[in-house]
Amino acid sequence: MKSRSVPQDEAWRPKLSRIEDPIAEDCWEYVTPKGQKRFSRLMVGRPVHYPEHQLWYCPVLIEGYTQPRIKPIFGMGPVDSLMNAMTFVRTFFEENSEVLPGAKPAGTQRSRPAASRKRSTPRRKSRSV
Repeated sequence: MKSRSVPQDEAWRPKLSRIEDPIAEDCWEYVTPKGQKRFSRLMVGRPVHYPEHQLWYCPVLIEGYTQPRIKPIFGMGPVDSLMNAMTFVRTFFEENSEVLPGAKPAGTQRSRPAASRKRSTPRRKSRSV
């Protein structure tokens, strides 16, 4: 397989201001290595082809962690870029402790999944024939 040359400076990377097509999004509560309790929104976007350098990238946002705010995580193909993006998220997970996925900021109520909500009208029993 032919090796591709990628410039060492950061100027060639796309400047992202938003994630157009998110494929995963969550909010995590966690404790930083310095012992600070934090809350961050995480978002991973669908792989994007970057033909200028024959690469793919997944945009990743981890509030308060990614610099720039939305970071492109590259790979040789769409699956490779997605695997690299999830490895990046996993590294963030492992750097922190007491990580609680699905967290909500203080003051918001956590909603129950649709399957566990009480019905406003009773279900009719089906009749066997």
